[in-house]
Amino acid sequence: MIAHVAEAGEGRGRVVLHLTQAATSPIAIQAAVRVAQAFQSEIESLFVEDATLLDIAALPFACEISLSGRHRREISPEVVARQMRAAAAAIGRQLSELARQAEVPVHVTVVRNDPVAALVEACATRGPWNVVALGEPLSTATAERLDEMLTLVTGTTGLIVVGPMAKRVGGRVVAVVEEIGHFDVVLRTARRLHGGDENSRLVLLLVSESEEEAQIMDDQARLAIGDDETVEIMRARIAPSEPAMAAELLRRLSAGFIVGRFGGLLIPRRGDLRSLCSVLECPMFLMR
Repeated sequence: MIAHVAEAGEGRGRVVLHLTQAATSPIAIQAAVRVAQAFQSEIESLFVEDATLLDIAALPFACEISLSGRHRREISPEVVARQMRAAAAAIGRQLSELARQAEVPVHVTVVRNDPVAALVEACATRGPWNVVALGEPLSTATAERLDEMLTLVTGTTGLIVVGPMAKRVGGRVVAVVEEIGHFDVVLRTARRLHGGDENSRLVLLLVSESEEEAQIMDDQARLAIGDDETVEIMRARIAPSEPAMAAELLRRLSAGFIVGRFGGLLIPRRGDLRSLCSVLECPMFLMR
């Protein structure tokens, strides 16, 4: 598991904000800026005009139907492309203002490609230390989709994701540790995001399948942290293949940012994310 984010000017990565014509979460934009600021990195706004969607719009029977089904409008590649450009410009203005306030360098790129292929190419061009922020909320996505993205986009060290219920970026930062071997890198990343903010807490959440394992992790964590009173240690038991249990745990934390590892008890590599999406109110930084 790696948690490096390239600093501005390093030329080997940055925070890549992945955007498409799908609705973008304002919290995803804020999360990308916060991570870039914490790691003194820069942001590339990568807006992808979906080539497949434009091909569909060129079909003679293609049309746009309202949600009620009462209204129908013909579409064309030119109309769809114009809508995409307008969406890209609006998001670009919002991002530029937030980045300016945070003193984060930002670069705007618009490409026409398959969304994942565009991301693969962007991260390969300036790899390997990119962090990808997904602008579109997870919604009813599956963990397999995230696993596929991490597999295909080899030039990224992790993903920043939000759910449709996301509403805050501020507040306590929660570092979720499921294996003591990941303790240092998860806590170090969480500390960077926390930034020593005296108005919020930094929580180390030790997650395991058994109480015995949790106690062992607790002892080792306290030994490593020592007298550092800035970190609050909590522990929780999560049964494997119980997404509702993990989702409820995150809901109770009321966090402003969660840092953890993809592929464990919290976010397994396989499974449905509906329970998580229904309660997740803050961004998650998921490392490999």
